[in-house]
Amino acid sequence: MKKICPKCGKEFECIHSKDCWCAKVNLDEEARKRLTGYKDCLCKDCLSAIAASH
Repeated sequence: MKKICPKCGKEFECIHSKDCWCAKVNLDEEARKRLTGYKDCLCKDCLSAIAASH
């Protein structure tokens, strides 16, 4: 399914499955808290940036 990232506006593919790329992104508790403001999936770049920032 095509989605639009609510953070950057980029279109990306979302497969809503445990095999999706997003399931492989490691998020600590602080990163999870930063995601609560978004109502939909983030693109790979945005999700990876949130996971990497401390």
